[in-house]
Amino acid sequence: MPPTFEQELFVVRYQPSRKTQYSRQVRKKISALVTETRGDLSIHALTVTGILAGMAALVAVLDKAPSSAVAWLIVALIIDGIDGPIARKWLSNSEVPRFDGYILDLVIDYVTCVIVPAAFMWQFDVVNHGNLGKIAIASVIGSSALWFSQNDLESSDHYFRGFPASWNMVVPTLWLLDAGTSVNISVTLLLSVLTLSNIEFAHPIKVERFRKVNVIAMTVWVVAILTMSFQTSDVNFIEKLMLFIGPLAVIGITADRAFQQNRSLRVSPL
Repeated sequence: MPPTFEQELFVVRYQPSRKTQYSRQVRKKISALVTETRGDLSIHALTVTGILAGMAALVAVLDKAPSSAVAWLIVALIIDGIDGPIARKWLSNSEVPRFDGYILDLVIDYVTCVIVPAAFMWQFDVVNHGNLGKIAIASVIGSSALWFSQNDLESSDHYFRGFPASWNMVVPTLWLLDAGTSVNISVTLLLSVLTLSNIEFAHPIKVERFRKVNVIAMTVWVVAILTMSFQTSDVNFIEKLMLFIGPLAVIGITADRAFQQNRSLRVSPL
């Protein structure tokens, strides 16, 4: 029985030494399928600008310019927020794309949401430079790597499994609150544990339940971080309270999800 096209495709992609067994016609067909449209490449190029913003943030960290670093992290966050909806609407249905937008997004997110914030923590004394500080940063990098590699990263109704490694928001918040390295390390270790937990956190855009509340709270949080990062005076008590609007919304919506899951388990038939 001759191999199916799918079997030939698998061999051509993953067992190149056996390519010659298959016809030139099959390889031409595969080549045609792999070619993305210009629109696809433009969307991927937009996504790649996120890593450029991340690089700018890292340079700012190395240059000891925390306000600029935060600004570039926010730019990367905005790019990450807009490229997804654009890709879902306009990306073509190429059967064998050369570039996987989902993997590209994960790679960039790991840099902008984890690596740069971890460097920020060390450079600007969000954690101390002793063993506990090193453990805290290691927990950020390690737990986030495991989180990004999950097979079931997101549920069918768009809740993330575990804390979604949003260190690009957490670290600037800890820096602005200036509660001390002991508090910062404790929060970091707690969130690292939650990253590998089964607790579900809502996607701020995709989840319909409390979407307006979530979007408003996240917007206030982002604007507050950006504004306060460039303040010349110390952040006062009222301003610090604004930094809790986003986290409190996350806690509330996460608690609601857990309550809904608990209730559905109690009422489900045996």
